[in-house]
Amino acid sequence: MVVLSGDQIKEYIKLGRIVIDPFDEKLVGPSQVDLRLGTKFRIFKQLNLVDPYDPKTLEKNTKLVDTKGKPFIIQPQQLVLGVTMEKLSIPNDLVASIEGRSSIARMGVFIHISSGHVNPGSGSRKPIPVTLEILNMNPSPVKLYPGMRICQLLFYTMDRGVKRGYDILGGKYAGKTEPSQSLVFKDNVHRKS
Repeated sequence: MVVLSGDQIKEYIKLGRIVIDPFDEKLVGPSQVDLRLGTKFRIFKQLNLVDPYDPKTLEKNTKLVDTKGKPFIIQPQQLVLGVTMEKLSIPNDLVASIEGRSSIARMGVFIHISSGHVNPGSGSRKPIPVTLEILNMNPSPVKLYPGMRICQLLFYTMDRGVKRGYDILGGKYAGKTEPSQSLVFKDNVHRKS
């Protein structure tokens, strides 16, 4: 795999192979594009137990909040799901990865803590925002502003493009425009009691 340069990212966007909407050329760096924070957050609530095979507990475990452009204050030790302001479409021959920005990490806020992989063909039916796992490890609350640069997206070429990308395969989170709760119960696994 080879990382696309900033100039290659701009080329792919001009050709319509990568869609970033809205696109601001000033956010493209030497090997990445910065993405900005959106206004929707999924906040975790405390339950007695969250069962990954019980969709009702997963649904009850979170609530969706739209700040409508106002800042979001993330509390110490709080994990929330957020989305980028930009909506993306990635072709079947590229993979993208989310990286936190150093300026945000230096405030004790981590932007993706486990799932930084964006599959080929994501957003191919309709551009979608990237879901972010945002964790505040600062002992103080931190104010996050919608529209602030929050993460970086890197693009990698693959040896061979896939025939059917993530959206066409019907990935669990395909087409989601806001941060959704876990859909782990949809995994095709055999559960042991």
